[in-house]
Amino acid sequence: MFKSYAVLGAGLMGKATAYDLLQQNDTTEVILADNSSEELKKAAEFLNSSKLETRVFDAKNKPEIENLFQNVDAAVAAIHYRFNVLFTKAAIKTKTHLCDLGGNNSIVDEQLKLSQEAEAAGISVIPDCGLAPGMVAILVRWGIEKFPWADTVNIRVGGLPQNPKNKLKYEKLFSVGGLINEYAEPVRVLRNGKIETIEPLTETEDIQFPGFKNLEAFTTSGGTSTLIETYKNQLKNLDYKTIRYSGHCNEIKELQRNGLFTCEYFEKDLSLCTEDITLVKIVFKGTGQKKEITIADKTKPPFTSMMRMTAFPASIISQMQAREQIKNKGVLPQEKCVPVDLFISELEKREIIIRGINY
Repeated sequence: MFKSYAVLGAGLMGKATAYDLLQQNDTTEVILADNSSEELKKAAEFLNSSKLETRVFDAKNKPEIENLFQNVDAAVAAIHYRFNVLFTKAAIKTKTHLCDLGGNNSIVDEQLKLSQEAEAAGISVIPDCGLAPGMVAILVRWGIEKFPWADTVNIRVGGLPQNPKNKLKYEKLFSVGGLINEYAEPVRVLRNGKIETIEPLTETEDIQFPGFKNLEAFTTSGGTSTLIETYKNQLKNLDYKTIRYSGHCNEIKELQRNGLFTCEYFEKDLSLCTEDITLVKIVFKGTGQKKEITIADKTKPPFTSMMRMTAFPASIISQMQAREQIKNKGVLPQEKCVPVDLFISELEKREIIIRGINY
């Protein structure tokens, strides 16, 4: 059965999502929509596919969104999370499957309130389908099912330049607005069986990866997504921290103290990273036992690692929705609905290799 898709946003992640969808034999059409005709033109030249249609649209205009959704099987929202509730309502009205890259806990909470309406429309809406939040939620589910003794899960994720050059030892890998959200919003954790909210940019720890020296990890918002609620009665502890080169967290705090923690500052002072690495470590602990799975994924031109690791999981989930491989309907946490083994298999087809998955 042939499938058609809409991708909202022609930036780094939208472009990579459209690319992956276009590679599928059962894809007949991908509509890539953005408010910038210039970005759409560049994306069309890059993607170079007869199956691609580009369309200028206004993400605040519900009739335009509904028109975009009307004739596709599934849609992926790859623009700022503030639009995701509106997209969810449009998807329900047009009975179109939707997933998004998310990144904000409060927005996801609002989407979840629409679950009964989505279920009645016969569709699935799956928030937070990038990297973290995103694929890590499905890998956490894999580990919890594989290691029933685990009562503690620690998630550590970071996208880094391979050759850091500035004071922050960091370069732009995704939306600056999304980065600031992670560094500024409250952090949800599970501690001793209770949900707690703690401050971001705290609890810094050293972290080790083969081939890398001088790494740190610290609390940031959004990475656990719905995992806290999903596993609050099954786990004692669950937390998420972002990986950076040592000293980054203190530099960010210094920017905050000096009033420089703004989108304008990061847009001006951070260059776009073209050679990056994505590091993922998920540790499962309990009853004196410990297991971990890791990913160390480098740039594979023409995409950065962060583009692949964020966009390809969203594309995979959108394909599962369109193909009805995700059976549940409603607004759903991905750890509750995505077929785990199939998802991991699809990652491996895209050369996203998870070490430790063959325990």
